[in-house]
Amino acid sequence: MDDDGEPEFAKAVDEQLAIVTEWWATGATPAEGFVQTLLRSPEERHDVERFLHTSGIRETEEDEALVVYVTSHGAIGASNRHFLLLPRTDPDRLLATGMPTNEVVIAALDSPARHVLVIVNACEAGGIGPELAALVADLARERTAGGTLNVLATTAARTPVMGREFALILRTAHDWLKDAAGITRPHLSLSEFLQALERATDRLNEERALSLPGPRPVLPSRLGVRTPTLPNPGYRPRRAAVPPERAEVAATHDELEYWLDRASGRADADDPGWYFSGRRELNRRLTRFVGGPAGVLIVTGAAASGKSAVLARAVTLSDPAFRASPRYADAVRRAPVDGVPPEGSVQVAVSARNRGPLSLIEAIGVRLGCEPDPSRPAADALRQWQQRLRDVFTKSRTADDAVTVVVDGLDESPAPLACVRDVLAPLAAYAGGPCGTGAAPVPAQAPGQADGPAPLPPPLPARRGLRLLLGVRSSVPGAPDAAAASPGGLLGELLAAFPAAQVVRTDGDGVRDDVAAYVTALLCGEPWSADPALAERAARMVAARVGRSFLDARLAAEQLRRGDASALLGDARWLDRLDRGTAGLFEEDLRRVADEGLNAVEATALLRATAFGLGRGIPWAQVWPAAAEALLGAPIEHADEKIRQLLEGRLAGYLTHDSEDDRVVYRPAHERLAAMLRRWPRYGLGHEARHKAGGTDI
Repeated sequence: MDDDGEPEFAKAVDEQLAIVTEWWATGATPAEGFVQTLLRSPEERHDVERFLHTSGIRETEEDEALVVYVTSHGAIGASNRHFLLLPRTDPDRLLATGMPTNEVVIAALDSPARHVLVIVNACEAGGIGPELAALVADLARERTAGGTLNVLATTAARTPVMGREFALILRTAHDWLKDAAGITRPHLSLSEFLQALERATDRLNEERALSLPGPRPVLPSRLGVRTPTLPNPGYRPRRAAVPPERAEVAATHDELEYWLDRASGRADADDPGWYFSGRRELNRRLTRFVGGPAGVLIVTGAAASGKSAVLARAVTLSDPAFRASPRYADAVRRAPVDGVPPEGSVQVAVSARNRGPLSLIEAIGVRLGCEPDPSRPAADALRQWQQRLRDVFTKSRTADDAVTVVVDGLDESPAPLACVRDVLAPLAAYAGGPCGTGAAPVPAQAPGQADGPAPLPPPLPARRGLRLLLGVRSSVPGAPDAAAASPGGLLGELLAAFPAAQVVRTDGDGVRDDVAAYVTALLCGEPWSADPALAERAARMVAARVGRSFLDARLAAEQLRRGDASALLGDARWLDRLDRGTAGLFEEDLRRVADEGLNAVEATALLRATAFGLGRGIPWAQVWPAAAEALLGAPIEHADEKIRQLLEGRLAGYLTHDSEDDRVVYRPAHERLAAMLRRWPRYGLGHEARHKAGGTDI
């Protein structure tokens, strides 16, 4: 490194070192990290040459990642060769007194390290390209064929070194990768790194009216391949309470910590968390089922009545890894004994949300250890998976206990009837149906749906049974099973496919008492512990007005926690909004987002964008802001900053996050919220002024 005796350049070098150290001195995991070796203010060429010799750069171990960062003044000689300019460099004697930049670059590239990154931030740094292209031909063939060898230059011909500018570019890119990029892997690819640098350069150019070209690869190697030379600042080891085969339905680590690691969430002194103790009769029913013989149990109820929570509890408490964790031992020990499923009693748990038949059957099959039959044509993929699942039950070498498969959110599939017909119904014989008598009755085909695959031949006698635990919404809250199972409804089709299925409801008698207990648990802790009578009054009032909706109960409790509870409970307008359910509570939160520096119209657009995402959610990066702007019909300035505010403020409770394709994705916390947001009126900018003036038409 060379500061050339210039105070301003020395400050710029310090700023660059600060972000370079932050980015690379700590690796993607605590056990990793780059050794920090500095050459600060070399006077002459010999200083650099000695550093290359003593630092060990040329002899870096093969399994180590090598990163070399060079910042200096530089120049391109008459021969088109690039030199680093040192304090004792004579411009007329560059060959003798300047440092050929590519000698530093090649020292790294020709080391044994399989993964190398060199960043050259110097005047006219792009000038290293022509000579470097020739020198690379002298590297051993395996050096260029395996691993990743990447060289970046920050400046072009006749462009001065970027001092504080490049420090700012690196800082901005680093911060963007920490959250907005949402990349969940521990390492980045060169293309992802360059994308972050390009965004940061564009932002700097816009804010300071500059025209910097930005860093560019001089020697790119396998652009899309992740490399250990580029640790991901946004990587956070994802902590899961249960293994992947059950994680889609089980309680998440964050949910568990919310109840177990806070003063709130305790219904009484002996309760380690309401999450494991509410809905006692429902929990007993599920516990008996997963510990019993083959069969089908359908958990149904109105939207937001807690179906997924009940299923998540059973899946989580049955998991051996969860039960072996000291962190959760107390929760398991204190949970009612008759409501704790047998250990290992749930083998597979998946969500049908945004999954069609092929995606759903593949998810189940993979988690059961199946693979598609490669001898069959790819066009017959659904039939392949049907056969593989059949093999699980008919070709088992041992008469194992029944396998439990949980499928939640069946109503959230884009083709729920096809999922019943092509995925679930063919399993009827293994779930307590008569073996060898053909498939279960096939549900009526929805209008416009393509025919499914040809029926499989009659199943062979099963050696392993199936417990099928299904979560599906019913549109008739609290109704008896027969009334809820209308001929065209999804629940009715399930009962046609599984005539002997048991049905339990989450919105039946006693649900209001459960809602009140839930609100009481949410309101425990300071300042509520000082006034338990107020907490009890609040719980009764909320439960009386939100009906069977645990979602609305949670949103109301959060508003009470954030505001003046006594005032809200006596506010007729707030109670009116509570009576109106999710929409009314959402309006109340929108009315107050200005206190957090957010604009209600823009906040609505940002939330609505997540409701239109497919798969497991919408990624942040460029997608979320672009979708919100399209819905709003206007640009959202500093959209990333506003998304950060949203995720840290009162509206955060309306969202949940997940991971898909190595990206963090966001979606509404409940499908009921998603449906509401998709229907929410589309606003023009004219509504903003009315809202600021106190209007409530949002």
